[in-house]
Amino acid sequence: MYIGTISLCSCGGCERSLLMTGEPLVALLSENNISFSGQLVDRHSISPSDIVLAAGCVRNSEEMELAREVSRTSRKVIAVGSCAVFGGIPGMAALPDEMTQAGTDEGLPELLTEAVPLDSVMDIDYYIPGCPPPPALILDSLKSVLEGYPPTRSEVTVCAECRRRAERGEIEWRDHPGEGVAPDVCLLSGGHLCLGPVTRGGCHAACTAHGSICIGCRGPSDVVLSSQMHSMFSDLVRYAASTAGVRDEKVEKKLQRYLKHMYLFARRDPVTRRRPREKVPAD
Repeated sequence: MYIGTISLCSCGGCERSLLMTGEPLVALLSENNISFSGQLVDRHSISPSDIVLAAGCVRNSEEMELAREVSRTSRKVIAVGSCAVFGGIPGMAALPDEMTQAGTDEGLPELLTEAVPLDSVMDIDYYIPGCPPPPALILDSLKSVLEGYPPTRSEVTVCAECRRRAERGEIEWRDHPGEGVAPDVCLLSGGHLCLGPVTRGGCHAACTAHGSICIGCRGPSDVVLSSQMHSMFSDLVRYAASTAGVRDEKVEKKLQRYLKHMYLFARRDPVTRRRPREKVPAD
């Protein structure tokens, strides 16, 4: 089969995660052909492919054209990373219309008013969220498409993979992401906005294991997506209120100040923005 990779508006983290798969990736590619890839070969022009690993969101007119060309010439496309899946960090910024033309006279691409995830402009067959996704998940997804078996899908939350344990009692909210909490104590019950209870697992809770909060880069869990009655915001409020032993309204009021942090990756995700119980902040 012919395999390609493309990077749009991205930081390079997902590409680095792909390369970190190491020898198993080399072995897999040796049995197939690389159609185009800025990371793997000196061949950048897009050509017909069976599978394309696409990283990054769409932020300008040139990336829009590239995404559409990949869609026209590829049998299957895998969105790699939270920018590709949800819009990611670039989705936090929105530009007024008068700024989108800046630089076009010098031949630079026209900026879009806001970044958009890949499935807003092209068909996506598989999604690998994460910032960046663990190398093993990227390799497993690529192998699953090549060999025709279902890719691994994590149905649990980051909390289910975390060894920290919640402590009952009133939560004293803090702004620093993880400082001052014992190694075995839940960061959320310790007063930090950890999104582990509502975020898709599969990362083995790597951040919380090292004392940092989960910032939700893997996107909403299956429980959150199971019904319009659920959302990242409302489910986190219920979890925190139950842990603290207080009414939902009290926690909801305190969490309002953290909305930009809660939707750090999914702010431009159309699915998230349409859900009635989400609290995606306005620009």
